[in-house]
Amino acid sequence: MRKRATHQEGAADVNITPLLDIVFILLIFFIVTATFLREKGIDVRTPEDNNEDNSSPPPALVLAIQEDGFVRINNLRIIDPGSVKPTVQEFIAREPNGVVLVSAAPESESGVAVEVMDQAQDGGARAVSLALQKEQQ
Repeated sequence: MRKRATHQEGAADVNITPLLDIVFILLIFFIVTATFLREKGIDVRTPEDNNEDNSSPPPALVLAIQEDGFVRINNLRIIDPGSVKPTVQEFIAREPNGVVLVSAAPESESGVAVEVMDQAQDGGARAVSLALQKEQQ
């Protein structure tokens, strides 16, 4: 004789309340931690922020890095990259508001440019900017 299969009348229910609790706790956790993240960026000073009414640009010392690794100062003389610091100190002593422009040739090594910029900052320059020279055609 064959026995009849008996079926249960009610379907099995899955309780999703703990799952919803975990989802809401994770959501709150991510919202709270996201507000504490601070991204560090570059401080950009627009012309409106600068209250100085100087119509003339500040005096600049141009340090042009040549392809051979030497540094040309204001197109007047050539020095070794290690001798930039005393030159910048002398310039800053004459012009306290002066800025230093580092102009690197396209074929120059990037390490020389970094060394020159470090030497300029160690020399007391308050503003050091990097520019690239155009390739001559």
